[in-house]
Amino acid sequence: KNMRKIQKERLESLDILRGLDLFILVGFQSVFMYLAQATGENNWIKTIFDVLFTHVEWEGFHLWDQVMPLFLFMAGTSIPYAMARYKRKEEEISGKLFYRVLKRVVLLWIFGAIVQGNLLDLNLNSLYLYTDTLQSIAMGYLFSVILFLSMPIKGLLITFFILPFIYTTGMLLTGGYTPGNNLAELIDRLVLGRFLYGATVTASGDVVFADWYHISWIYSTLNFTATVLSGVLTGCLLQSSDSPQKKVRLLLLAVLVCFLISFALSWIEPIIKRLWTSSMMFLSTGISVLLMLLSYYWIDIKKRGKNWKWLKIYGMNSILAYMLFHTLNTVSLREFWLHGFEHLIGDYYPVLLELAHVSIIFFILLYCYRKRVFLKV
Repeated sequence: KNMRKIQKERLESLDILRGLDLFILVGFQSVFMYLAQATGENNWIKTIFDVLFTHVEWEGFHLWDQVMPLFLFMAGTSIPYAMARYKRKEEEISGKLFYRVLKRVVLLWIFGAIVQGNLLDLNLNSLYLYTDTLQSIAMGYLFSVILFLSMPIKGLLITFFILPFIYTTGMLLTGGYTPGNNLAELIDRLVLGRFLYGATVTASGDVVFADWYHISWIYSTLNFTATVLSGVLTGCLLQSSDSPQKKVRLLLLAVLVCFLISFALSWIEPIIKRLWTSSMMFLSTGISVLLMLLSYYWIDIKKRGKNWKWLKIYGMNSILAYMLFHTLNTVSLREFWLHGFEHLIGDYYPVLLELAHVSIIFFILLYCYRKRVFLKV
């Protein structure tokens, strides 16, 4: 069964950081969005929401653009813990391991197709194949596991730098970063065709691509993998026998290197999250490593994470939290119990409905957490 009890020890700082990321994604941002809408234009709540909790249209970077990279980074951080016995040759790499990895990739792909790929339409004419965060995690995870099991740490580090080099070189040699006219989007259109998000087919059989959709997936898998690899390298360091002080110093160095590379690259390559450019990858990786460092220092070294342990409710069931938020329809339930508040709070009624929605998800996750039952793929 995919729902099973988990008993083995985990890196608590990783669970709490993952929980923070998921809480922002499925428990906070949407409520804050409705609150910003209710308060109207030209107020500080709307300004904060626009600056922090919306995606940049093209060039630039907001806090909200960090949620997905952090998700990928943490998927990588868990790999050394899950695969350590194979890396140390304590257990042979077997068909059972291949099945486990492949099952995870396939299930993540299916879940992503359910969320944003219209899989449940049961109609090929409306199906989109590569559209969701979970699918980018699936591909980054697959390649990172292969690399982790087949390379020494130095090889992983070199690969982490080679992948964005290949990405940026290809983009610069083929025309740059204009929306709708760049290598990354061209590859998606050529490979995915009708199955690219927003694409439609005319009566004559021509594929028409949406002029508003400029997110790349296939070519960006190079940097998806690099993002996951950054997590793998971080996990290897945290799992090592080095002293906590040395780990902190090395993580700080990694943060500095990533920020410097991102800054240097930004002179020739814009920071574009929609294309997952290398400059964006290094920036978001630097932020992810910094957040992991702070979490590790505060929770695992200083042992001061008691007040943050509630985030494990999200962090230890991150896939379930993500799927519930995107697929659980609670409209009838919320409106039946709360409709009487509409005439009392007016424009703030949608805020109450959304708060109820995320609260229902929280209590489902809390129940699963207390029963020690987690969705594992």
